[in-house]
Amino acid sequence: MVEKPILATNIDGFLIKHQAFIKPHKLWFKRAIMLLKDPSLKHWIGKKDYFKGVNEIMKRIMPNASDKQRTKQARDWYQQDVINYIKFNQETVFKNIAKTLIKLKDKFTLALITTNTKEHIHQILEAANLKGIYDIIFATSSSEKPDKADLFQKFSKQ
Repeated sequence: MVEKPILATNIDGFLIKHQAFIKPHKLWFKRAIMLLKDPSLKHWIGKKDYFKGVNEIMKRIMPNASDKQRTKQARDWYQQDVINYIKFNQETVFKNIAKTLIKLKDKFTLALITTNTKEHIHQILEAANLKGIYDIIFATSSSEKPDKADLFQKFSKQ
C-alpha cells in the first residue's frame, strides 16, 4: 500500500469564512458583559490577547472553579456559538474549496490542524456539511488555551 502525502489545512478563513469565528467571539463577550452587568469588559472584544479577558470574566462567573474548568466552560460556550452561527449562516462555508478538497482526497491524506476543540470540531464540520472531508483531525482539548504555534509544533512531531 502506497502512503499518500499529507495535505494539512485549517478551516478558519480557508474553508469557513473568518466571520463565523469572529461574530461568536463578539457574542461571547457581549453575553458576559450582560451577565456581569459590567460594560467596561467590552475593551477585550477583538484584542489579540483576548484570553486574558476571558480568564478575568470566567473567574468572576465561576469563582470556585479551577483554571481548567473555567477554560473548558468558556471554550464550550464559544464553540457552541460557532456551531450555531455556521448552521444558520451556510454562506460562510467556501463550498468551492470544499469541492476541491474532496477531489484531492484521491491523491492526498487530508489533515485538519485546528485550535478548535476535539469535542466540537466534528460538530462544526457537520454544521458546515463537511463531515468526513478530513482523514486526520489534529485539535486541542477544551481545557487547553488555543495556541496555533504550539499546536502546529505538536502536529509536526507526529
